[in-house]
Amino acid sequence: MKTILVLTDFSIKADYAAHYALKLAASIKADLLLCNVFPEPSTDYISAQTGIPTVNANRFEEESIGDLTELASRLTVEFEKNIPAGEFLPVIEPCSMAGSVANAVNWITANRHITMAVVGTHSNGLLGAIFQGDHTNEIIEKANCPVLVVPFQVPFHGFKKISFATDLSYNGVEVLHSLYGFAKYFGSEILITYVIEENSSDKEEQHVIKKFYNQIPTSANNLNVQYRTIKSNSVAAGLSWLSQHTDIDLLVLVHRKRSFLQKIFEESITQKLAAHLVKPMLVFPGTKVYESLPVL
Repeated sequence: MKTILVLTDFSIKADYAAHYALKLAASIKADLLLCNVFPEPSTDYISAQTGIPTVNANRFEEESIGDLTELASRLTVEFEKNIPAGEFLPVIEPCSMAGSVANAVNWITANRHITMAVVGTHSNGLLGAIFQGDHTNEIIEKANCPVLVVPFQVPFHGFKKISFATDLSYNGVEVLHSLYGFAKYFGSEILITYVIEENSSDKEEQHVIKKFYNQIPTSANNLNVQYRTIKSNSVAAGLSWLSQHTDIDLLVLVHRKRSFLQKIFEESITQKLAAHLVKPMLVFPGTKVYESLPVL
C-alpha cells in the first residue's frame, strides 16, 4: 500500500501540512504515516548538554506518541465530516522516533513503501521548525524519497498544472517517468520547464528540447506534456518568477548533491526557492535519479 510520510513538530504550520497531506493521500489512494522525530537521549556528559537527559527520554517519547495519536484522531474526525460517501479514507498511523530527522526519514523509507515525505514551511520561509539549522540542509541532502514542501495556507485543489523544472538531461526523463502515475490522478498537464541563459540563441534552445523529447518513452504519449523555456541568468530567479506569475499548482525539481565547499559558500537552488515558496514544491533526491524512483 502506498504511504505518505508526514513529518510534524505539532506547530500550526506542521498541522496545516498534515491536513494538506491527508487530502492528497485520499486523492491518490495512499495511507498516512504521521511521524514526530525528537533528539536522541545521551548518557555521556558532553552530549547531554545538547541532548535529552536519559531520565526524561521515556516521558518525552510518551508525550510524542500521545500528541501523534491526538493529531491522527483529529484528522480522521475532521476528514470524515467532509468526505463524500464511498470515497477512499486513508488509514492514519502514528510513528515516534528518536534521532536525526534525515536518518528517521531514510529508515522509514527503507522499511515502508513511502511514496513521498511531506513537510510544512516555517515562518522564515524555510522548512518547518523541525528542520531549523543544519536539519534544513540535512533533509534536502540526505532524504532517499521525494519531499513535498507545503507553504502555509496554500489550499489543496489537486494539481492541474505541474511544472517540472529540469536541465533537460537524461536524469530528467527518469523523474518524469516517476510523475506519470501522479499526473493521471489529477488529469495534470506537465509543463517541462527549462531555464536558459538570456543570451542563448533560439537554435540552441530548440536543439536541447528536441534531444530531451526524443528520450521520452512512448508511455507518455497519452499525457498532456508541454514545454516552456524561461530566459534568466539565474535558475532560482527564473523558477521563482514562474511560481509567482503563472497558474502552476506544483513545482517539481531534482536536488543534486553538492561538494563540501559548495555547502559552505552556496545555497542550493532548492533552498533559495524554499526561502520564498508560494506554491507546493516536490523535490526528488538527486542521489536516486539513476536508481528506481517511486511511481507516484
